Amino acid sequence: MILHVDAIQTATPGKVASPGQARRIVTATPLGLEVLQRRFQVVLYYGKAREEEVESPLAVAAWIKESLSAALPRHPVLSGRLRNGGGSWEVKFNDSGVRLVQATAETTMSEFLASEDRDGKEAQLAYWEDINEGDPNFSALFYIQVTQFQGNGYAIGISCSLLLADPLFLSRFLRSWSQTHTELLAQGRLTKPPMFHLSCFRRPDRPRRVKSVPFTSSSATSTTMLFKADPPPDARSYGELAAACLREATRRLGAEAVPEFSLMISDHTGDLKVESHGATGLASPNQVLDVVWWGQLGMEEVAFTPGNTPVHVSYQIVSCGHSSLVVVMMASDVEGDPKLMISVTVPKN
Repeated sequence: MILHVDAIQTATPGKVASPGQARRIVTATPLGLEVLQRRFQVVLYYGKAREEEVESPLAVAAWIKESLSAALPRHPVLSGRLRNGGGSWEVKFNDSGVRLVQATAETTMSEFLASEDRDGKEAQLAYWEDINEGDPNFSALFYIQVTQFQGNGYAIGISCSLLLADPLFLSRFLRSWSQTHTELLAQGRLTKPPMFHLSCFRRPDRPRRVKSVPFTSSSATSTTMLFKADPPPDARSYGELAAACLREATRRLGAEAVPEFSLMISDHTGDLKVESHGATGLASPNQVLDVVWWGQLGMEEVAFTPGNTPVHVSYQIVSCGHSSLVVVMMASDVEGDPKLMISVTVPKN
């Protein structure tokens, strides 16, 4: 199996963000390389809808660039970049945009989904470039890759830095964006042919593709479990709740107990907190931990053509390194769900 990266472009917001907007990252210690590379990866697989007019997923990618420009102004953080000012980190809302990658695979979607080592190959369907620790200002934090398989199938793969958005926030954005996309499509407001189609910009003196690489399989080094719980009574109790979730996930997954873990508390109405905690010595809160599943995020309903929902969706939190990671996510007021969602990612034995 070969993957061809045909083009890498940038989708920028259709409106400029208000000046001075930023999201602080509060941490007691410097952000190390492992923290910078943590990300959420999701791959949505689609068949071609009967009424779909586009000839290839490259045209889908071109339309996606247009609808992204319309959707991003409502979520300006997703176009931002990391900035380190004297050891104080923040995500600056500077309209730098989202990286859009167009690719083709020399295999059918059904063959890829049926392959025994599919999980180990899926990272190549969700492009990512490591953040430059020394100069992060120019490193993208959000990538969207559209991969055309042989035949009619295609995949939309997303890699998003956990410093930018947590899985709960990102799922809300994807549902909102796909709704914007289908509305623009129904209203005839997406240009035909797509104005950002790759073929419109390819120069005859340049190589046809950015690069071609074989699909290589790399075994996942971690696994993730999700919980829901009531918010703790005070900010100091978040560490206790996270430790309780870690203990429960370790027990259920049969993972090896770890002496410490990293905690990210993600509240998109305020700061992002990054903390380190010992896994022992923290009290067990008197709370019920409900096990939940990725499917409850609603990504199985994300459709960019009316009625054409994914045939399969895969999810992964890439924690980097060998430490355990707990992410506490808060629902928006619009959703009306008072409970927290907590992901626990632990190393595989």
